Amino acid sequence: MLALDYLRRSRRTTPEIEVKALEYINVGYQRLLTFEVAGGGFDWYGKAPANTILSAYAVLEFSDMAKVYEIDTRVIDRTRTWLLSQQKADGSWAMPPRTAWSWTGLSGDFVVTSYVAWTLAESGFRGKPLDLATQWIRDHLDEAKDAYSRGLAMNALVAADPKGHETSILLQDLESRKVDDAESKTTRWNQDGKTAFYAQGDYANVETTALVVNGLLRSGSYANTINRALAYLARMKHANGTWGTTSATILSLRAILQGMSGGEMTAPATVRFTLNGASREARITPDQSDVLQIVAFRDGERELAIPGANDVGIETEGETNSMVQVVARSWIPWKDVPREARKPLDIAVTYDRTKLSKADVLRARVKMTYNGVEPTFMVCMDLGIPPAFVVDDGAFEKMVKEKRLDKFGMTARQITLYFGRIEPGQVVEFAYELRAKYPVKVKTPKSTAYEYYAPDRRAEAEPVELEVGE
Repeated sequence: MLALDYLRRSRRTTPEIEVKALEYINVGYQRLLTFEVAGGGFDWYGKAPANTILSAYAVLEFSDMAKVYEIDTRVIDRTRTWLLSQQKADGSWAMPPRTAWSWTGLSGDFVVTSYVAWTLAESGFRGKPLDLATQWIRDHLDEAKDAYSRGLAMNALVAADPKGHETSILLQDLESRKVDDAESKTTRWNQDGKTAFYAQGDYANVETTALVVNGLLRSGSYANTINRALAYLARMKHANGTWGTTSATILSLRAILQGMSGGEMTAPATVRFTLNGASREARITPDQSDVLQIVAFRDGERELAIPGANDVGIETEGETNSMVQVVARSWIPWKDVPREARKPLDIAVTYDRTKLSKADVLRARVKMTYNGVEPTFMVCMDLGIPPAFVVDDGAFEKMVKEKRLDKFGMTARQITLYFGRIEPGQVVEFAYELRAKYPVKVKTPKSTAYEYYAPDRRAEAEPVELEVGE
């Protein structure tokens, strides 16, 4: 929806793009509504009590969606109403009780108040509650020690009071906290602890940088810093087109699309790529400057990339602000996949038999162990469903009723399980049943356990070969 809004504003959309984008937005809209809590607000699993941060996130999400898609705006009104009902007399919002254990290094009430104030202001809300909130932020700026917290405060003040004295102070302070990388010619802001959405490490740095860039762009200042920070965000994009976590991806898209809105291409440009002596080129025209172009180095079925170091070159003829990403693919036999001595997560999936008939029930057993040194939030498990098999979801429904599992979803190819708080050393074990639809010899898809907000903290279970007879 962010991209569609940009394409409409720049008059570069097409009927085909509109249809596909609106289809995705409709699916997302319907899914988001399932997380609304009766009585107001939103929660990770759609269960009371509602979560303040997630409810504020929903206001921002639905407000963005309303710019390009016809939604029931009453959902925004009632979520705002719920948020305002949670505001304290001094203008602040308290940190949700279920969040306190996981926000390492963050000043809870300051982060929550800054985030809610920002989303309310960004969604167009104005009034005394927002005035109280921004004044509380000004009075408590000393509580924000890290770049992420101060970035949130800066966004709230820029959206509500762009010319204010404290707004200027925050802008100058964040400019002084930037980290320049001379080799890559990029700029970023580091976050040592977790963010409000539990990101850490590189994901926290990306989220923090995108957050700061959003505010700087709205303020109209520090253009050189903005350009270098946008280059950092482009550099950190994953091969699948995201920035790892949902929050990091949305904030990065906001920053990049907002940064691209200022310039318009006026003449064609040609980008030439080389790989180990082979060359390809892409021509970019003003009317197609936002269209994704993929340049593949392949000779028939043979990849031109080689094991080890490859010589890659990029040259541009003409002027363009297009971003380029180089992606490599590889395949490694399972037996050659490196195993770390001790990972944050371990997962094992075993079956009670590998040869069976169509009449047999196949029983799968799963064991996941969390090896982290502190509790973590939102661990996901993707269990691959073997081709030609169907799953009995009764075991998962029972786990939800017994509160051993917060939520699950299932497609024809995969079961996704969501676990809330997981303690250090905690072991999760369960079993479920599958049935074969017809005789087949297959290898099970991989099963994965990972932390949703730090997806590189993950483990995979080795695939197993199954044979089904008559």
